[in-house]
Amino acid sequence: MNEEEYGNLLLRPLDTGGPDGPSKVDVGRAMRDGLRVRRVRAWSSAAVAAGVAVVITGGVLVLRPQAEEMTPALPADPTLPRACTAAALPTGRATSASVEAGDPGGTYLVGSSEPVDGGDHDVLVWRNGELVATVAQRSPKVSMQDINASGVAVGATVAGNTIPFAYHDGEITRMKGVGNAVAINDAGVVAGDTEGAPDAARPQRWSSWDAEPEPMPLPAGMAGGEAYDITEDGTILVGLWGKQDSGPYLWHADGSLERILPPVADPDPGKGSGVGPIAIHFGWIYAERTRDDARSALYRYEPGSRTWQKLSDDRYAVQVPAVQRRGGGFIQDDPAVYVGDRVLKLPKLKRYDDDSFGVTFISENARVAAGSNLSGDAAGRPVVPVIWRCR
Repeated sequence: MNEEEYGNLLLRPLDTGGPDGPSKVDVGRAMRDGLRVRRVRAWSSAAVAAGVAVVITGGVLVLRPQAEEMTPALPADPTLPRACTAAALPTGRATSASVEAGDPGGTYLVGSSEPVDGGDHDVLVWRNGELVATVAQRSPKVSMQDINASGVAVGATVAGNTIPFAYHDGEITRMKGVGNAVAINDAGVVAGDTEGAPDAARPQRWSSWDAEPEPMPLPAGMAGGEAYDITEDGTILVGLWGKQDSGPYLWHADGSLERILPPVADPDPGKGSGVGPIAIHFGWIYAERTRDDARSALYRYEPGSRTWQKLSDDRYAVQVPAVQRRGGGFIQDDPAVYVGDRVLKLPKLKRYDDDSFGVTFISENARVAAGSNLSGDAAGRPVVPVIWRCR
């Protein structure tokens, strides 16, 4: 991307039709890496497995929902904060930086310096809002996509062949295998996918950042897939595509695969409508329901009870922090993020009132959020990492 193209992307939020409208700009086109996803509470394996039949499909255990005898209680959403304050995170010698991820408790944040295409992409780590590490990785340049409560982060190269990397003990180390590493839980299990064209990629996992990768066996009829997030019990949210039954699945720690059935029947089966996974937050899977007429609604799904809830008829009305490499992020003139099924409105940095913001992280208790601004008036404005502290 050259400077002119980057400037055009920065100016694109002005085309929303009004000063307060949300921008559907994919931040990944303006910041080579940035937004990511957050997993949250682990699901009980017993609750997920209750009321399902086991079917062998293509060598994989596929769990098929059946009628339930009793419905598990839905997880409680965190209390919606009363107020939040915004502050710029320190960047050391960097003139601009972005936040990609945080750990479930909100202690650690991880990001990149000079995050635009061709920038330095030094790895930045913050603890409790203070910059505690700046690690250069000159060649290849990498972007960390997730970090856990031990301060271990995972990510991948930002250009060329996709190679997984980990940040640990103050160092950046190449992981084994090839492909993306997109999420890590507090137990150190890493979720990602292999490199390849869309019809060749498949989800994979590592038992730790220094372990060999384990590709997921694809069910019969499936051509490929991607990983989106991971829970604390090792369940990985994946998206699979093939001749039929494309959409979100759960790849459980025991190797079994569970299809997530859509909330309603396809309005026009076979013509592109479907459900696409976004991220896991507060014990729920957030997903986008698309249609051929370009309408896109936001839903969330609770796996233990297989409950769907519709949140909005507009996918771009409120942000859901998600892996940038999966196209999960966008920016808003007035940033707002989901806390459970409710909306938390976030203030802007005072000196950047004219900017748009992307929210890339929210903690389990909704007391810490993070993200970055994206200037809407001039390409020369810096990208500023932001932390919101809420009470």
